[in-house]
Amino acid sequence: MKFIMKWGFLSFITITAVILMSNISKAFILEAPDLLRINLSSESTNEEVVSQLPGSRIVDAKLHIISVPYGRVDEYGKLASKLPGVFLPRKVQLEKPAFSFHYYLFSFKELLLNYSHGDLGLIRTGNYDIPVKKVLKETVVRTCTYLIPGLIVGVLFSTLLSLVASMWGTIGRLLNSVHALLSGLPDFLLIILIQLASIYLTRLTGRNIILVAHYGNHIPFTIPFLAIALIPGVLIYGTLRLAIEREMKQDYITTALAKGLTKREVLFHHVIRNIMSDLLMVMPKATTLAIASMAVAEAMCDILGLGGYLVSPRVQNISATPIFCIVLVIIAIIFHVIYAWLSKLFVVKIGEGA
Repeated sequence: MKFIMKWGFLSFITITAVILMSNISKAFILEAPDLLRINLSSESTNEEVVSQLPGSRIVDAKLHIISVPYGRVDEYGKLASKLPGVFLPRKVQLEKPAFSFHYYLFSFKELLLNYSHGDLGLIRTGNYDIPVKKVLKETVVRTCTYLIPGLIVGVLFSTLLSLVASMWGTIGRLLNSVHALLSGLPDFLLIILIQLASIYLTRLTGRNIILVAHYGNHIPFTIPFLAIALIPGVLIYGTLRLAIEREMKQDYITTALAKGLTKREVLFHHVIRNIMSDLLMVMPKATTLAIASMAVAEAMCDILGLGGYLVSPRVQNISATPIFCIVLVIIAIIFHVIYAWLSKLFVVKIGEGA
């Protein structure tokens, strides 16, 4: 029960922080949130317009600027455009950008109200507005298709390589050199190199072996999968190599080897159990790296996944950023809870007696 309450509280705080941070752009305003400028024909007057817009009043009759309820400029602009003699209603530009905590809180309350009514935001592609609710499930499935397998393969492969490197010195030195090289490469550069290798492989073979970009119903898998597996795998390999070296210097290892156990037996029967805590300790950071790598890979391959929708030039993100960020955080929290649960199961905690 304590475990559930702890993670429930941490999840609530994290999701709340993500919503607040993803909505921070609303605090910087370029237009007045309560003023509307209208153009009138000779058939209409400011007074007639204000009389048909509840809660509005004239601010500047000469410039045809009216005041509307706070934060409802867009709504009142649409209402005004339907009135006879009114055309081209538009927002009033501020003289210089301003920071408005009031508008930030207003936008945050509106966001929560929309979520409570099932409105998760809009994405615009071309001249069409697509509700996020219609594409969210498909997007999550698409992202998890390579995120989860990539992370699992990255963990297993890097763990196996760390054990292999500890058994054979020559292979270990080679793997350490590769690890040092990959550690120095930025995420985006590694993905670019994978893309270039895919392009040259296609040119050599004359076949589209590895898909580089998303088009139609064809979604790249290999490039985001490799990025997700490699980048966290580099971190896990380095952590486990140090952990294995630490364990191999312990007295119990010397005793086991003296009793006739081979190095392989010592590694697989004793060391691998004792480095479990190191693996589970690095997994939250590795998972965060995997999610970040996924977002970079989706952006560079133009995949409309959870990360791709945030940055893709093919779509105009109107109000979908918070919900996509929330979903990514929920995925990360689920992994973190799993790691915490595994730590309780497999990691032996030693405390001092009284």
